[in-house]
Amino acid sequence: MNFNKTYFLLVSLLITVTSIVAQDTNNSKYYIGISAGSSFPLGDFNDASENNENSGFAETGIKFDIYGGYKFQEKLTLTGTIRLQRYTTDTGDLINALETNNPGVDFVDDSDDWSVLYVLAGVAYQIDVTKKFAVLPRIGLGPMFVNSPDISVTATNGTSTLNYQRASDAVAGFGYEVGIGLKRDLGKHFALMPTFTFTGGFVTIERATRIGGVVVYSEYQPNIITFNMGLSLAYKF
Repeated sequence: MNFNKTYFLLVSLLITVTSIVAQDTNNSKYYIGISAGSSFPLGDFNDASENNENSGFAETGIKFDIYGGYKFQEKLTLTGTIRLQRYTTDTGDLINALETNNPGVDFVDDSDDWSVLYVLAGVAYQIDVTKKFAVLPRIGLGPMFVNSPDISVTATNGTSTLNYQRASDAVAGFGYEVGIGLKRDLGKHFALMPTFTFTGGFVTIERATRIGGVVVYSEYQPNIITFNMGLSLAYKF
């Protein structure tokens, strides 16, 4: 699965649909924006223990959003979000365990990154605090596309066959988000609209794990739960 190509096509589709809608209205019920920031893996997804078969080895990553909304009632807004998340992997504990169990052998990491893409539709409820500032609890649901990393720890001793490798996979699943958004109007057409959300989803990854010369095949169901925050700017029309 080519995630970069898929992401480009989805962004192009969102921009095209929004442009068509904008031609048919003269009010300010719509908005479109971008957001970039940090994404913090939680639970098993963040765990780097070699003893946990559901460890994700994921470190704090980045997230990038293209989002839009339609205010169909005074307090309710339909929302749409395309969110891309990327995470490097942390195999420090795994390397330490291998070196402890195999004295005299050094190991190095050669792992890839996690890539997670969400396409979410949902609703937000606007709570006005002042004339220009509002809080918006929100929820969203939709498909998610996961590219799990190839996690590889290799012995630097050329005569050693002791190593660890978990093969990568690309799968689709069901994703969600829940959290709050903030809205601070900046004049007639612009607004700061950061969100603070938990995202997660359900996928099943076919996994081949090799330790030394032994290969074990299994199904892996990671709990991909993250907390996301970042800067955001929206255009209202």
